[in-house]
Amino acid sequence: MWQPIVWAMLTGGVTGAAWVGIVLTQRQRRKLAQGRRLLERIDDRIAETQFAEDRLVEAEERLDFAEHRLMQQRDEQLRGEHLPQPSELNTPHPRP
Repeated sequence: MWQPIVWAMLTGGVTGAAWVGIVLTQRQRRKLAQGRRLLERIDDRIAETQFAEDRLVEAEERLDFAEHRLMQQRDEQLRGEHLPQPSELNTPHPRP
């Protein structure tokens, strides 16, 4: 009489363990797929960030070049204001 009870308990235990295993395996697969998608998104963001950083470096270089050229032009203008013009060198200055 106790054999059918033991048989039912063992069968239920095995069936329950199999069901738990299936559920956990499916859950793991879903988590793995979510992790892969997350890694892809992270990789995309890293690539976008690297592209933006490269563009920023290029813009900084251009800005540095433009600032340098503007300073050169300003220095040339300042030197030009203090130095006599070629036409002024040939004319005599009146004496007081």
